[in-house]
Amino acid sequence: MLAFITKISVGSKPHFPTIFGTGFFVDPSGLAVTNRHVIDVFAQLPAHPKTGESSVAAVAFFPGNDGLSWQMLVVDPIKWATLGEFTSSDKWYGQSIPDLGFVQMAVREVPFLTLASEPYYLRIGMEVATIGYPMGTLPLTALGKLNQVTPFLRHGIVSSLFPFPSPFPHGFTMDIMQQGGSSGSPVLRAEDGVVVGMMSSGVVETRTAQSESASLTYTVNTNISIAEPAHIIQKALEEFRRSHSEDVSALSTLAELSGTSAPEALTWETWIQKK
Repeated sequence: MLAFITKISVGSKPHFPTIFGTGFFVDPSGLAVTNRHVIDVFAQLPAHPKTGESSVAAVAFFPGNDGLSWQMLVVDPIKWATLGEFTSSDKWYGQSIPDLGFVQMAVREVPFLTLASEPYYLRIGMEVATIGYPMGTLPLTALGKLNQVTPFLRHGIVSSLFPFPSPFPHGFTMDIMQQGGSSGSPVLRAEDGVVVGMMSSGVVETRTAQSESASLTYTVNTNISIAEPAHIIQKALEEFRRSHSEDVSALSTLAELSGTSAPEALTWETWIQKK
């Protein structure tokens, strides 16, 4: 798991770096996926005032060897790319360009999540869970101090498929609220921890507050969130690998950076099943 942060803060020292998005590893090489709109923030963050280096980093969490503990590590991104073009050989009812992007982190031999690819892997009513950082850093410091660093686990069901139930839907909704910071969170099939999608946006409700002299229109989050399906992520990942070959042999391994032995099995599914 990755919490994308900025290493630069303005004003008083924060309890924890500002989190603006979530991501997760999809390959042992250290390649992670997140939303395009999360990667767009990378260029908007201020650079280091003296070195000019990017302030983007990620706090990475890995399951410990005992199946109970977590390892925490700050890792820098090396390069990133977003999905810029998308075509379909048949009718397409999803977004014109799926909200996807990939980030190569400066670490290799990492635990990674498996993407579902079999027909009908998404079903209305199936139980799912997400891991991420809704509302960014705020819930971690809700008691006026750093009281949590691990991501939030949230549980719900798939509530609809786009455009209707099919072997490979173009998108889906679920009853887990999308909030700033949770963008890029993996959506896991509750029964085995396989990724069936990634949180990307939410359905908002428009409301109007009216008085005798003025009116105010505003929006509020609903409990309906929209996610990118896993098979679309898989297709984008395959294309990214073809067009962006990266030699990661010079990168440090997770075991080297953390000073511990490598996990018994480099998949999240092993850790989830132990839980």
